[in-house]
Amino acid sequence: MPDQQENASPAKKVANAIVRGIKEGKLELPVMPSVASKIFSLTNNPDADMAELSKLIHGDQSIASHVLRIANSASYTSGEPIVSLQQAVTRLGMKLLGEIAIAVSLQGDIFQAAGFETQIKALLRHALASGAYGREIARKRRRNVEGQFLCGLMHSVGRPICLQLIAKVQSQERISLDPQEVQQIVNSLHSKIATKVAIDWKLPKQLQVTTVFYQKYENAPSFKDESAATYLSQLLGSWVMEPTKFNVIDLAKDPAIEYLNFYQDDFQDLLAKKDDVKAVVAAMEL
Repeated sequence: MPDQQENASPAKKVANAIVRGIKEGKLELPVMPSVASKIFSLTNNPDADMAELSKLIHGDQSIASHVLRIANSASYTSGEPIVSLQQAVTRLGMKLLGEIAIAVSLQGDIFQAAGFETQIKALLRHALASGAYGREIARKRRRNVEGQFLCGLMHSVGRPICLQLIAKVQSQERISLDPQEVQQIVNSLHSKIATKVAIDWKLPKQLQVTTVFYQKYENAPSFKDESAATYLSQLLGSWVMEPTKFNVIDLAKDPAIEYLNFYQDDFQDLLAKKDDVKAVVAAMEL
């Protein structure tokens, strides 16, 4: 009987190799960037000192310079320029500066995949737009703004990681896939990868739940509202990045709007934040 793997399509071979490689430990998932991991711990510690965050970011000059540039952008501050990280912490607060540093750190390690630069750029912009809209949604609901930004930023973390794995397997197996085949694999595997990564990285519980359940927020075991907000933020992020693919009238009828107790005026206010969201994306993209 012929070997099923031998007769499988190239896309199926790559997908099977990824699943098997993860299961057998032959394909390692990326670890959370060290700086991002430490910032998560620090910003979630109520006893942490502002100076500790400044010192931590200072430890990586590339991240430090990007963080200062973003902190000085029109999206985050106005008036006198911020000239030091300590000043940035004082002016913006630990949570806000922490989220900027996490976004910068992830771009250098997670949003990278050789041969898939175009796809990675689109995923990054969508993640940043989702984070920015998450902040606006939380502000509208008078909830934790910083936490919801990170939920939006991290919701699709399985996609760039999946592209990294595809690039690795294609090289190992000497297989070349077309963009449609790559997208099919990403669509089929990103959720499982995100679930494993959220646990392996020991993300804060809210992020673990929203990353896994944002598409089925009503089934979330906890943080249902945050999962619904993450779903809505990524939907609006998609609209901002590719407006011609969406009908605003249909967007306004999405069940998540009613679930989050938004009136139509509230939703229109969110749509009106489009330019602000684009400005955040432009400021944070490296």
